[in-house]
Amino acid sequence: MQRTEQDGVVISCDFCQTDWDGQSAMIEGHHGSVICLECLKKALEESVSGEGKYQCTLCLRINIPASLPRWHFPHRPEKLVCQECLHQAAKAMSKAEHVDWTWKR
Repeated sequence: MQRTEQDGVVISCDFCQTDWDGQSAMIEGHHGSVICLECLKKALEESVSGEGKYQCTLCLRINIPASLPRWHFPHRPEKLVCQECLHQAAKAMSKAEHVDWTWKR
């Protein structure tokens, strides 16, 4: 997520809304959507199947079947991330040399 302030553009996690400090690990989806490492970790542990089709905030795919697990930050249920994006982000974060975290499937 991006917003413009007096000092310029601020990038923040679409899920927990934490602003990027220039060093913390975040990964970008389509059209500026972002998930931070802390939300990614929670999402990998807590993703579940739900009711009804949904749209992923990161890949922007619509009408994702209810059977495909998804996750949302507790206070932002309108921001959903699909399991496919979670796995793709986890693989990318695990390979990043500056990120001290490895995804254990």
